[in-house]
Amino acid sequence: MNKTEQFDWSRPTNPKTDGDYFPPDKLDRAKYASFLTNVLASEGFDESRSPEFRKRNYVLNLNAEWGAGKTYFLKRWSQDLKKDFPVVYVDAWKQDYSDDPFLTVIAAIISQLGMQAEFEIKVPKSAVSMFKAVAPVIAQGLAKKALNADFDEICSLLADDDLSNEEDKESSAKQSSADFSPATKALAENLIKEHEIKNKSIEAIKNKLSVWVNKFEEQNGIQLPIFIFIDELDRCRPNYAVEMLETIKHIFDVKGIVFVVATDTEQLQHTIKAIYGQGFSAQMYLGRFFNSRYSLKRPALSDFLNVHADRVKFDPEYLKSKNIQMLPQSEEAETAFANISVVLDAFQVSARTAIQIMERITAIITNLPSGKKVDILVLATLFCIYEKDHSLYNEIISGRFKREGKNNKSQPRKISLSEFLEGQILDTYASTELLYFIEPETYTTRFYTSNMSYQRNQYSKGNYPVSLSEFIKNIFCKIFNSFESDFGFIYSDSEDGISELQKAERELAKLPYGISQKVTIPWINYIYIKEEYDQITKEHYRDFIELSSPLDYMGDS
Repeated sequence: MNKTEQFDWSRPTNPKTDGDYFPPDKLDRAKYASFLTNVLASEGFDESRSPEFRKRNYVLNLNAEWGAGKTYFLKRWSQDLKKDFPVVYVDAWKQDYSDDPFLTVIAAIISQLGMQAEFEIKVPKSAVSMFKAVAPVIAQGLAKKALNADFDEICSLLADDDLSNEEDKESSAKQSSADFSPATKALAENLIKEHEIKNKSIEAIKNKLSVWVNKFEEQNGIQLPIFIFIDELDRCRPNYAVEMLETIKHIFDVKGIVFVVATDTEQLQHTIKAIYGQGFSAQMYLGRFFNSRYSLKRPALSDFLNVHADRVKFDPEYLKSKNIQMLPQSEEAETAFANISVVLDAFQVSARTAIQIMERITAIITNLPSGKKVDILVLATLFCIYEKDHSLYNEIISGRFKREGKNNKSQPRKISLSEFLEGQILDTYASTELLYFIEPETYTTRFYTSNMSYQRNQYSKGNYPVSLSEFIKNIFCKIFNSFESDFGFIYSDSEDGISELQKAERELAKLPYGISQKVTIPWINYIYIKEEYDQITKEHYRDFIELSSPLDYMGDS
């Protein structure tokens, strides 16, 4: 086969020239489509092999968890492939009402390949009995809905007289809508059990598919193999999903045709176990149907949130228009998403839970009255704990957290909330940086030092970094654990008549000016006091969480 060009998904598609509209790919998936195209095209058709092995049937399981963008990936990939290959795309979930995977796939093949072929795409009349055998009465109405024609008319329309024999002609002449009366439904259902009739029909379908493969091989501007994409199989009813796999395996295993079946394979295994029992080896069962599996990497959560979250609610201009203050401040929504994703990654939440948490944080921001404020990293941390360990959440939000351990001398000691939480996250995430955009001169032009003396504020604006572990220890845990001190935590001395804000200013004046991790916590402490974020209590956060937590993200419809 000819090597295909590298796909470029960095720009949106033009519906007028490209068909469906697709936004730019922000998850960098085009490279996987290019790689898989070359692999599968070679598996399905390779002129360098001997003639009898030139064409092959191949079935790939494209595995990706929810949120990895399987549907976007398959639809955009299939659209690009149509420039060089015959392509069929089937949304199995949208069709599982039909109770008939065979009819779903063959109807899609006829409809979609018919628009790409320079020859006629019809099913042999000898295979019409297959339609009748596998379709109970209800499928007549469903086929009519799907194809906008009467079921018998479809059979007649698809019939190819060239491949029919005298026996077929004689039997087809007797076929009419009366065949589908309730009295004959039982007969139609029994026909499927008669293996001789069924196998004859299957062979007729396979033979016709082989003819189409050969004709596409001769068509100018088209390469083999034929690509057939089956999407959303893991969302289908268990029986339908299994029947679809059986159909692909036993009816459409034609050389020169490549299937790509997209699933959340773990979820599909649960579906199979729902039929055969929890002790059934679903993984081995699936191995019967697939030649190989390719797992799409889970996207970075920051990229993922940029695709799925409501960017507007985190935009500084929106917040300013609503007179809402949010920490950490950021120059753009993407930085806010990156900060939240650090917390979500640290607690190892799933992609679906990540979207759920973002939906809730967005709802809280939307409902904040004018003049109010919130720390979204505190919210994100609480939501993660709420989802991962609800009893721990209850301890934290009520201020009743208490853990005991032993020191190196085996003596009892209290374990602080920060120590406990840091033990819950991986070391690789503890040091990950969060960014706070700070404009120092918008808060003060000078710092109090002592005895009514002041020092000019020389800090510059920018993104001030702080590690996640420092945030948990010095910000989050100061709010929720009375065992740890309040926002006067960084001061070892005390002085009567000096406010907490003046103490915070004096600490900033002592530090070397510059953007570094060393000064970020003192700046956050100062902002908490100056802007009264320290007045947002445990009770306020409990109300935020418990008001929004019933909001469950169900997925895009």
